[in-house]
Amino acid sequence: MKLRNAVLFSTLVIVSIVFLSTCKDSSPVEFNSGKKSLLVDKTWQSQKVYELITGSPVDITNQSGIGYFRLSSDGTFTSSMLNGTWELSADETKIAFKNGSYVIIAEILELSDKTLRLIINLPNNIPPSILDVALVPNVTPNTLAPEANFEDLWKQFDLRYSFFEIKRIDWDSVYSVYRPRVTSATTYPELFKIMSDMLATLKDGHVNLTTPYGAYGYTGWNDKYPVNFPGTSVITQYLSKDYGTTAGGYLRYGKIQNEIGYIYMGPYLNGDSYSWTNAIDMIIDTLKNMRGIIVDIRNNGGGNDGLGNIVAGRFDDRQRVYSYIRWRNGPKHSDFTDYSPVTISPQGSRQFLKPVAFLTNRRCFSSAEGTTLMFRVLPNVTIIGDTTGGGSANPLTLPLPNGWTYRVSRWIQYTADKTIFEGKGLPPDMPVQISAADAAAGKDLILERAVQLLKSK
Repeated sequence: MKLRNAVLFSTLVIVSIVFLSTCKDSSPVEFNSGKKSLLVDKTWQSQKVYELITGSPVDITNQSGIGYFRLSSDGTFTSSMLNGTWELSADETKIAFKNGSYVIIAEILELSDKTLRLIINLPNNIPPSILDVALVPNVTPNTLAPEANFEDLWKQFDLRYSFFEIKRIDWDSVYSVYRPRVTSATTYPELFKIMSDMLATLKDGHVNLTTPYGAYGYTGWNDKYPVNFPGTSVITQYLSKDYGTTAGGYLRYGKIQNEIGYIYMGPYLNGDSYSWTNAIDMIIDTLKNMRGIIVDIRNNGGGNDGLGNIVAGRFDDRQRVYSYIRWRNGPKHSDFTDYSPVTISPQGSRQFLKPVAFLTNRRCFSSAEGTTLMFRVLPNVTIIGDTTGGGSANPLTLPLPNGWTYRVSRWIQYTADKTIFEGKGLPPDMPVQISAADAAAGKDLILERAVQLLKSK
């Protein structure tokens, strides 16, 4: 069954099982001792997630961002995404998960030392969602044993990782290389190094390992290539009018020679949709009379695709498919869902349909590339600059038995014509490079080429 775009696009919203809500914080409730003892001081890892919509429940286990959470007896919790506090209701039927001034209530449907089942109402999802979530404690015979933690990491990647076949990686052979290096005498610093070396074989910028002994992350997708972005201080020198930043500092806008509009998105797609919506509507209204607009997403490391969608919708005139998604959904490395189309549509009271130049470089990654996919299908847009980083994985954060955490890639994203760009990147329509000498002189040749193009339209 194909997922609705809302489910695909709102991973961060769905993850709000334990993180966000529309309900304001309430007065603390003292814990009772019965169910609390079953809940606390263990890591609960999701096994099944169903969305309860009209008709039969829809299995969204692989598509949801629900990974794990750990409840502590001091009233705090840690999770795949955020940390906060939690409370058990006086009648021990509900858990209140709190982050800042917001709280979400999860109804306890089933609880034992081996299983936890929750019903969560998410009224802020579009459309509103009710989730049925089954979780189990992540338990191994010895949670501190180096061998047990290595086995858990290798197994979870074997079951979940989405790019084995695309990258032609024999995961069993990788196991045979690294497993013999781990023994009961292996120290944790040594285990971190062995695990990092194993994960490095994937060459995946969305795969991470976080430990008290260091953090692993692959950076080869960008550090082997020219930057092709002189920085926002250089960009400011090109602006005849600089309106500064908005949307919490993630959108900068201005004018070049008073006839070309300029919008910078970055350095991440972070923040809330409300502030981005208001900001881009105001920016489009301010720049509505420009001859063309430059949208610059260079050096954007990603974040939330939904924020990119908010911006792209202001340059679109009709619904368009911009990408397809397939999720890993079975034990075989070839087990995937069918292609699910992802679309953009016009948003806001005004759309800018005159020429647009969209600027990219190798440091555009993850959701910044999702945003690039959106702009690529718009007929009024020309992509200028360098190829993007080549990473789109929708990773899930999970714990190891010893408390370390890691991220594993879960989907394959395709272009609108079903081309894979993982590890390759999205090429521009007009390739432009900035030499080291030009960068040192404060010249942005990619921006200059965009201005030249728009002035010729």
